[in-house]
Amino acid sequence: MPDIGQMDKRERNREVIKMVYYIVGAILLLWFLGGLSRKLRRRNKVIHIVEDNCTGCKRCIKRCRRQVLDLAGDETGKHVVVKHPDKCTACGDCVKACKFNALEIMDKRERKYKS
Repeated sequence: MPDIGQMDKRERNREVIKMVYYIVGAILLLWFLGGLSRKLRRRNKVIHIVEDNCTGCKRCIKRCRRQVLDLAGDETGKHVVVKHPDKCTACGDCVKACKFNALEIMDKRERKYKS
């Protein structure tokens, strides 16, 4: 980079604009890569339901924006099930809504061992 003190005004302005473009570009690249990294981490996450803790209150179902959860009944009573796991983004809204700790977010690999 040339010495700024020896440049005329136009050249200085061009160099400053170039530096601003580089800085803005670097910030945008870091922002994009950070968002991509978060998406990839979420893709490896799934919702696990602890059926013993579930009371069937539907708080988690109402909180889920993507309609992933649903209520199902069997011989033990009504409890929440993951109806559309492919829609889940692992945002954690349902986990926060549950007062009974019946939902948890975990890695897909960890889920295989737990089931």
